[in-house]
Amino acid sequence: MGKLRSVPIVGGAYTDETRPYDQQECLNYLPEFAENQQSRSPGILRGVPGLTLLGTTGTDPIRGMRNVEGTLFVVAGATLYEIASDGSKTSRGTITGTGRVSMTHNQQATGYQLVIVNGPEGFVYNTASHTLTQITDPDFKGSIITDFINSYITHIEPLRRFWFHSDLGNALSYLSTDEYEAESAPDRLVSQVVNHSEVWMFGERTIEIFVNTAQTDAQGVLITFERQSGTVIEQGCAARFSPQAIDNSIMWLGNDGIVYRADGYTPVRVSTYAVEQDIAGTDWAEAYAMVWSDRGHKVYYLTLPSGKTWGYDVATRLWHRRASYELDIWRVNHLVFWNGKWIGGDAFNGNLYTLDWANYTENGQPLVSMRRTPYAHDSQNRIFMAALELLMDTGFETLNGDESVWLRYSDDGGKTYTNYRKRMLGDVHQYGKRIRFLRLGTFRNRVFEIMVSSPVKRDLIACSVEMEGAA
Repeated sequence: MGKLRSVPIVGGAYTDETRPYDQQECLNYLPEFAENQQSRSPGILRGVPGLTLLGTTGTDPIRGMRNVEGTLFVVAGATLYEIASDGSKTSRGTITGTGRVSMTHNQQATGYQLVIVNGPEGFVYNTASHTLTQITDPDFKGSIITDFINSYITHIEPLRRFWFHSDLGNALSYLSTDEYEAESAPDRLVSQVVNHSEVWMFGERTIEIFVNTAQTDAQGVLITFERQSGTVIEQGCAARFSPQAIDNSIMWLGNDGIVYRADGYTPVRVSTYAVEQDIAGTDWAEAYAMVWSDRGHKVYYLTLPSGKTWGYDVATRLWHRRASYELDIWRVNHLVFWNGKWIGGDAFNGNLYTLDWANYTENGQPLVSMRRTPYAHDSQNRIFMAALELLMDTGFETLNGDESVWLRYSDDGGKTYTNYRKRMLGDVHQYGKRIRFLRLGTFRNRVFEIMVSSPVKRDLIACSVEMEGAA
C-alpha cells in the first residue's frame, strides 16, 4: 500500500453555474478553521445542531416570534400565543392576516407592550393587564415593519412613502407630525433596522440613517428624529425581511441581488458569484433573514422560499447551506434566543424547536449533511486513486448498524455520479475507526460527495488519499 497524504476538505458552499469550474457544497455543516496551529487538521466541518420539539401551536405556520424580556410570544395562524418553559401555550388573542408579521416591544409602567404589525393593522399586547388591543389611533396608518428606539415604536406605512413613530412610551398613541420622508432620493421605503441608537431606513435604491435629536424648529415644533448628515448610502434593499443586525453591523439583500454587510456606512459585498447566481433565479421580495449566534459562530441565514437557504458565518466569512429533509430550504423560518436556548419556528406548521447540538435529526426526520469537495486534478493529467480515508469523530452511538457515511464521485463535471458506497462509522466505543474507500480508479478531474444521513455525530476532520499519476 502506498503512502496517504492529506488533501483539503474544509470549505464553504460554492457551486458555480459552470459546474466543471467549481461545484463545492457544504450542506448542514459549519466550516471552522483551527485556532491552534498544532490541531490535527487545519479545520473541521462541524455538524449543525438538530431540532428537538419544544411544543406545538397546531397546524398553522409560525408567522412571528419575540422574546419579551424572558417571556416568549409566538404568532401562529391567526393567534398570538404565550409559550411556557415546557412548551405549552396560552392563547392571548387574534392577529389577523396570514403572512409574516413584524414584532417589537417597549416598557410601560409595570409591564411591557408587545407590538405586532401585519401591514394594514397593528396590535399591542400588554403583559401587565394581559390584554390585546388593536391600534385605532387615526394617525396610525398601518405598518409593514416595526422596531424600537429610545421608548419610541417606529413604523413604515403600507404605501412605503414615509416612516413614523409612536408617542414616547406608548405604542397605542401617534401624532401626524411625527412622520419622516426620504430626503436624498424619492425611492419607496422597504425596511428598517435600529442599530447603535440609529434608525436605518432602507429604500429601494438608497439607505438613510436617522438619529433621535429631539430638537425644535423655528416655529417651536418638536422634531424628534433627524437624518444623519452626510450618511446617505447609495445601495437599496430588495426584501423587507432581509435586513438584520449582526455582530455590531447590519446585513441585507441588496436591490441588485447581492448580499451586503455594512462596514460603518459603507456597504461591503459578502455574497459570492455562486450565491448571487442562485439568488438571481428567485423572487427577491419574498426573501427573509434570521441571525443565530452560538459557540463562536455568528450566522446570517437568508432564505429564498423559491430557492435555497444560505448561511453566512461572519467568523469564517464562508457560506454554507441549510436544508431540511426533502426540501431545498431550512424549515425554520424564525429564530429567537430564549430561556438560555435558541428556539426555531416552523415555516410549514406550528412546531417550535430547540436547536440541539446533541440531536442529529430534525424532530425525527433525517438531518442530511453533505460535503462536495473541490476538484481533484493534476492539470488534466490522468490520476490513479487507490484509496481515500476520512477522519471523523466516531464511537458515540449505538444504533443497530444505522451509522454510515456514504461516498460517491463524478468525473464529468457533475453531469453524472457513481452509486454511493457505504462505510460504517462504528459502534459505541469504536473510537478512531478508519473509514476507508478503496479501488477508486483513474480520472482527470473528480469531485467527491461525502454524505451522512444517519442520526449520528458527523464531524468531518480530515481527508487523506493515496493516488499517483497514471500513464
